[in-house]
Amino acid sequence: MLTHAIVELEEGALNVVVGGTEGGTTRLLRSLRLPVADLGRETLTNALRSLGSDALQGASGVHIVLGERRMQHFSSTVPKLPAAEMVAFVTREALRLTNLQSPSDVLIATRILRKLSGNRHVLGTTALARNAWEPIQAAFEANHIAVLGVHSMETCVALAAPAAASGTTAVIECNAGRARFVLCDGQNPVQVRRFLIGGGGEGNAAALTTQLAMELPRTFDWLREIGQTLPSSLLLGTRVTIEDESIELLKGEELGTVARATTPIEAVADMAAPGIGVAMLLDRLGRGQKLPSLLDPPRVDLPVGLGRVVGVMTTLAAGLACSVSAVVDGSAWMAGRDALQVLSAEKQRLEAEIASRQVTTTAPDAATVAADDRLQAALRMRRPTSRLLADVSNAAEPTLQLEELKFASTDRILVTGVVSGKTRREALSTLAVFSQRLRALAYLQPDGQDEVGEVQGQRNRFRFRLGMAWRNS
Repeated sequence: MLTHAIVELEEGALNVVVGGTEGGTTRLLRSLRLPVADLGRETLTNALRSLGSDALQGASGVHIVLGERRMQHFSSTVPKLPAAEMVAFVTREALRLTNLQSPSDVLIATRILRKLSGNRHVLGTTALARNAWEPIQAAFEANHIAVLGVHSMETCVALAAPAAASGTTAVIECNAGRARFVLCDGQNPVQVRRFLIGGGGEGNAAALTTQLAMELPRTFDWLREIGQTLPSSLLLGTRVTIEDESIELLKGEELGTVARATTPIEAVADMAAPGIGVAMLLDRLGRGQKLPSLLDPPRVDLPVGLGRVVGVMTTLAAGLACSVSAVVDGSAWMAGRDALQVLSAEKQRLEAEIASRQVTTTAPDAATVAADDRLQAALRMRRPTSRLLADVSNAAEPTLQLEELKFASTDRILVTGVVSGKTRREALSTLAVFSQRLRALAYLQPDGQDEVGEVQGQRNRFRFRLGMAWRNS
């Protein structure tokens, strides 16, 4: 039996899952859960030391599923480009999202999700700052545990979504007193929202149902604000312990279906069931389907085109026909043999060309990417500040007083002030109109961190603080 070990890490819990595949079926062999206060080096070193050798018995190393709030996920549609330029494209986007400067500072895993018309591709990418991984790496090295791969928890959870869905799918899973809402494009996470679980954690079904019923509408409002497509279906992970009759309470008006995600591994009655992300990764490893790891250099494997394969087969068929014709003529047998050798050499050349198309292309050298990054950074520093001042002033009504407009080239844009009205409804309506006008500006995008509060002792006056960011694309 081929054995795989997975360590699931998140602030609050360390979960170890060991499973094996035999006869096409993946079975759970061991499952262990330990509390950890944080993901610091000393804390993890002590926690891993307490596992003992039996916990990872039979596995040559471990695959790590990391729940880290600094993890970034995105999908990109790229035109017809060589593999190296695709890698450079997602590298620049990863550096922008993680606010890092050099490709050596970020860990990236990318893969092709699907191919579009015009030889375009959709890539799914995960990125993490290297300094967030280094303390964890040191803890495993201190315990002499080989790390075979590192994956984000959101990437593994997204594997439960349909590979080719007509619309976006959301998956909810719980772990260590937190719930994780993952919006998926196919089987790739594109937006993530995390929130704490009160009332006894995921073990309290009634409290969990109530909290999810409140958090889902808030999550949909957040998705609308950032311009993201709402999911058409929702899947519940194995740790979402709500009752079957309560599932319909989560449906609401936006969702077409709400169902439980099916686990692909064989359950064991006396063991704690692993999360849906760990279960999906364990089954994928058992079937020999490798998931891109954050520890490997970013790579894009472009498939060989059908036209090239057809061309090679046509050449081979023509060569075979010529060979047969030459052999039939006994007097030209020697010439036919020479022609066959020439065609064989041409066949080998074409096969080598096909193999070269499948060679993995890694990221370009750091100097080239760094130069491109400086150019992109310089272009993003150009901000329409004069237009911003004029548009914000023009968007304000007479009953809305602006107190401060704060902005910089890379920081958030903050608009603060006070709005009043004859009634509370009128004041809030004026503020809503003002907010909509700001969000309609093409060079700005909301960041979902607005604050509105009543002025003490004045029921019809509200102090507000609206946050936005420069749109870079």
